[in-house]
Amino acid sequence: MASSSDPAAEAREARLLRGAPFIAVELDAQRRITVWNGAAARVFAVPAAEALGAAIEQLLPTEGDFWASLAEDGPQTATHTRKDGVQVHCEWTCQLERDAAGAVVSAACYGQDISERFTRDTTLRLEGAMLRAIIENMNIIVWTMQHDGLCTYHRGKGLESIGMPQHALVGRNIRELYKNLEPEPLDAALDGALQHTSTEVHGASFENWMIPVRGDDGAIELIVALSLNVTEQREGEKALREKLLQIEQQQQMIRQLSTPIIEVWDRVLTVPIIGAIDSNRASELMDNLLQAVTKTRARFAILDLTGVEEVDTGTAGHLLDLVGAVRLLGSESVVTGIHPNIAQTIVDLGLETTGLTVRATLREALAHCIRAMAGSRK
Repeated sequence: MASSSDPAAEAREARLLRGAPFIAVELDAQRRITVWNGAAARVFAVPAAEALGAAIEQLLPTEGDFWASLAEDGPQTATHTRKDGVQVHCEWTCQLERDAAGAVVSAACYGQDISERFTRDTTLRLEGAMLRAIIENMNIIVWTMQHDGLCTYHRGKGLESIGMPQHALVGRNIRELYKNLEPEPLDAALDGALQHTSTEVHGASFENWMIPVRGDDGAIELIVALSLNVTEQREGEKALREKLLQIEQQQQMIRQLSTPIIEVWDRVLTVPIIGAIDSNRASELMDNLLQAVTKTRARFAILDLTGVEEVDTGTAGHLLDLVGAVRLLGSESVVTGIHPNIAQTIVDLGLETTGLTVRATLREALAHCIRAMAGSRK
């Protein structure tokens, strides 16, 4: 600290030092604190009365021999932990005052609290590292567009998949290049609305997110966009839909094979039923049988239940509905092959069986149909 023979000048200097916006600390030859201004007290939460006379290494501990090397190595940055646990990042410079023999008499250390800048720079470095990780490892393209359509950034691993180099569109007009695509998402993003669109360009499928970015004045100054290449997923979805369609067709074929409709005699159809009959199968069976009755102008439809060992209320109801539907077309249904437990179930359920023609075997049912048709010709 400069000295003066003028007391008034010394007072002004002291007042300026106390009110300075930067940290000012003076150390004696043993690095004990002899000056501790208001900024130092505020930043480090230590009043001058407590700081004066204390060793700087104890009050502001640092890694290594920071205070000893500060004057020799020039400006340095250090991180100090206050008593309340808060970390303070400071940028320090130091000026030494020596006596006539060259020995150090005092050291004037000036510091600037850069904690906010340090935090901001750390955040920017982290965000930069995250952005690099995304654009270098994901099948994505990051690009920006100004109001006039000019592309100012264009990078990402996704460019490799469509055969484009990094920064390929920088300096080019996005609107002109993709004028065949709908302009509404770009316009809406420039109006301040987040947009999500799907596009097919460069032989690939993309999911796009367009994010409006505002400047200091609050106006939209550009669009930051992410384009994710989802071609592989789209192809996988297409293959899955085709597989599901194939399975559905196979199931349809299996259902048709499980309930074939056979014309065993002129105008006599037989339907061998195997297994349980749910609502879907019953609807399909009814549709197919009614079409067959209409097409062949059948007089009889024999429902062979030899392959059905058990029925519940729903199955029995479906069978009776089938018989009634065939009767409405002017044909007669003959039920054959009923197991004793099925007969018992129908009775226990109290289902209406009036008008139901039943025969023990398929042979007997066919004989019934032939006799009935022969009698009607006489």
